[in-house]
Amino acid sequence: MTAAHTFAWAWSLGWTLLVLPPALALLRGWAPAWVCRRATPRMVRMRGVGGLILWASAVTSAVLPLVGARTDAWYPVRTLAGPVAVIAAIALVAVTDVAERRRRRNAVPTSQ
Repeated sequence: MTAAHTFAWAWSLGWTLLVLPPALALLRGWAPAWVCRRATPRMVRMRGVGGLILWASAVTSAVLPLVGARTDAWYPVRTLAGPVAVIAAIALVAVTDVAERRRRRNAVPTSQ
């Protein structure tokens, strides 16, 4: 086992232990009270989806060398799993946040 393989395993394990559980918890709607006070359930779930996208991006970049994939053949996958996935996760959370804030600001009053 080379140093690169050891790093890839450690990278995958670290992201799996540190990012995957909170992302799954947010996806299920489980969040700390300070998050729930500031965010709607939809925002909490979208943050969980963003966390899953980031986790998949990080693990994909580490797993491809472990399985022996040639760099040239898998370049499009690495590109999509790298910066494109990170930008997609940030955009997803930002768009949801803006939409929920706009919806909350323009709330229709209920008749009594």
